[in-house]
Amino acid sequence: MTATIIHPTDFSEEAKAAEAEAVRLVRAVNGELLLLHVAVEAPLYGETVFSKDHVKRVYEEQAHWADNQLAERVRHLAKTGITARWQRCVGVPHEEIVRTAQREGASCIVMGTHGRGGLGRFMLGSVADRVVRSATCPVMTVRQVPA
Repeated sequence: MTATIIHPTDFSEEAKAAEAEAVRLVRAVNGELLLLHVAVEAPLYGETVFSKDHVKRVYEEQAHWADNQLAERVRHLAKTGITARWQRCVGVPHEEIVRTAQREGASCIVMGTHGRGGLGRFMLGSVADRVVRSATCPVMTVRQVPA
């Protein structure tokens, strides 16, 4: 059975650092990499200058951009000998990451962390922290160290 490593990405620099670790791990176990992007489509409340159609169009453009980014990463990885595929879904990031890992029978999740502490972590929470606490498979978090 091939090991499936899930790499959730928000396309940040932290995610890029984690992707490098995920690729290293996939090579080591001759596994498969699943790139996962969870889009968050927060409803806009109240009166705004944006119409419902405009907001829908923005979300569709974001989804198209993410799909293109993921597909390009998979093509690039294939050229380097990595078996990879991608998925994009909409929802609460930590819930969708854990749900995908369970559905895929993932061997491991490798994800970046923004390394927030103190008030920033309290106010924004940590997707990585929530995944670590609720995933049923091992989770490797990668914090990009400033140069």
